[in-house]
Amino acid sequence: MKRLESKYILAHPARRPLRIFASDPMLARTPGNRLVIEIPNEPLKRGPVGSRFEVIDYDGPQDCFYPPVDLDDPDILMQNGLEPTESDPRFHQQMVYAVAMRTLENFERALGRRLTFTQRSHGRTRLRLLPHAFHGANAYYDPKLMAILFGYFLADRRDPGPNLPGQTVFACLSHDIIVHELTHAVVDRLRRFFMEPSNPDVLAFHEGFSDIVALFQHFTYQEFLRDQIQKTRGDIRAGGILVELARQFGYATGAHQALRSALGQDKNGQKKRLSPSIVEAHERGAILVAAVFDAFTTTYQNRIRDLIRIATGGTGTLPQGDLHPDLVNRIAAEASRLAQSVLTMCIRAFDYLPPVDVTFGDYLRALVTADYELQPGDETGLRSATIEAFRDRGIYPEKVASLAEESLIWPGAPKDIPVLAYEKMQWANEIALAATAYSLDPFEMPEEDQADLPGMRSFLGKGGTDYGGFSSDDERELKSDLASGLWAYAQGQAKRLFLDVSKDIAVSGFHTVFRVGPGGQLLTELVVQFMQQDPTMTDELGGIPFRGGTTIVAGTDGRIRYIIAKPLPAAGMDAAARKNAEDRLKLQRAYLVATDLADAQLAYGDDAYYGQRARLRMRIASLHQGVSS
Repeated sequence: MKRLESKYILAHPARRPLRIFASDPMLARTPGNRLVIEIPNEPLKRGPVGSRFEVIDYDGPQDCFYPPVDLDDPDILMQNGLEPTESDPRFHQQMVYAVAMRTLENFERALGRRLTFTQRSHGRTRLRLLPHAFHGANAYYDPKLMAILFGYFLADRRDPGPNLPGQTVFACLSHDIIVHELTHAVVDRLRRFFMEPSNPDVLAFHEGFSDIVALFQHFTYQEFLRDQIQKTRGDIRAGGILVELARQFGYATGAHQALRSALGQDKNGQKKRLSPSIVEAHERGAILVAAVFDAFTTTYQNRIRDLIRIATGGTGTLPQGDLHPDLVNRIAAEASRLAQSVLTMCIRAFDYLPPVDVTFGDYLRALVTADYELQPGDETGLRSATIEAFRDRGIYPEKVASLAEESLIWPGAPKDIPVLAYEKMQWANEIALAATAYSLDPFEMPEEDQADLPGMRSFLGKGGTDYGGFSSDDERELKSDLASGLWAYAQGQAKRLFLDVSKDIAVSGFHTVFRVGPGGQLLTELVVQFMQQDPTMTDELGGIPFRGGTTIVAGTDGRIRYIIAKPLPAAGMDAAARKNAEDRLKLQRAYLVATDLADAQLAYGDDAYYGQRARLRMRIASLHQGVSS
């Protein structure tokens, strides 16, 4: 009887299984394409509507709402969700919710904290997903609506590829497009100024990073990998399905190919390298994707070499015919684990990026630093493979002595820089711990709180801080005190933090991070972003101010570990830092001129358009027009 009385027997399941397309409907019954994934379980309303996502199935062209799916319906629960199909809008709703939840979970595991979406100006606390928002070959994240809008369109009648001529193709049924668009939303949540085109890499990073997450997330599905590994005899670069993104979408538009490939090759099959002539965001971002994928394949080949030797009696040459199923399973498991490691490393690097003006070189340094923090020994060789892959693709960081690992890791903070006030650090940890405990079992939370979970918010400075979303006045007060303390610290240490004391300093974000270190111990850090801008240059730069900022990473003892800065050219600043700022300004001006030459609207646009042209180029909907994700 004790067992029957145990609360664990009656506890709500921690995971919810749901069916999805692992790639898209074009692969039909390809083994592994229709699979069941597990996502965090939470209370759901019809839609589905959870704590972070709200699916609204309004069909814009038809001017109607489709009946919302009830994922808690017993008949649906008994079969792990609805069967994947193109014909039932309820499955479309299930698909976008399940893939979005899986993607968000990957971000939260890598970053060591819970992410929330909040738009207080409209009273929204969830990101909205619209599976049938409009008719068109596009899908995009809209920060003003705080929504991801998916289009649908008719496949090309003359050259639809494997699709039926004229059939309806739904962007919301492409795993890669859903992940890509959600990643745009999360990046905007983590670094809001990464949408401002201050250099050629910024928008390309947004696009390339979103493709990286989409690519490696579908590599984590072992069921999907097994059949492709069997077909390619372990050579994942030869598996078109594995290295291509949004296949159905690309073929349906008559392009004769998937939307993008991870191989990064030109029409002659030669490896593409980064060059100043490549400025289009998707094309430039594809080189970043290819560099990360090159590192993955190199490490993958090293990781399975012993399996191949064992299977071939030491020759390393596989015999003709099908591979043994056990070997396929072992290789698929190894590829899946490695893909998860790469995905985690790529996401974790965000905490080591500057708050503005990101470059591919900055990202390489963040990758190396983030991985070194958790795995100093580089036992798998992934870090060294990443450095070599970026070099091979022509991606070089600025202001480093060499491509040696010790040169790429961000330099540590000066030892004599004052520590953050210890009590402020304690407050940060207590708030984060309270937020974690509060959301452990959402089934036990009051319904009015489920839509407003506490979490780290973004701040716009000492005066205009938004403290909405916290469950008590005490938490708001603690957060306000911590923001004020960080602001005061930045004012006092502006020169050491590469900030211009003559200009306003804004605390644009801070959060506590919990991670497991290499020795199994819990690591707790505070990551803070300080922002500055020079508004006098806004008109000159096409509606975007020249921004500077600093990310600091501090330990629980208050000691600053890393200072990652993009400074403004302050009068009393160190000569090297000032030159760095002046070089950034020159690059932003040059990039504006280059994009002007490619802007067809500039010839007939009015003065209002000319004055805001750089800001208008930030819209993801415009970036994706005609090519989607």
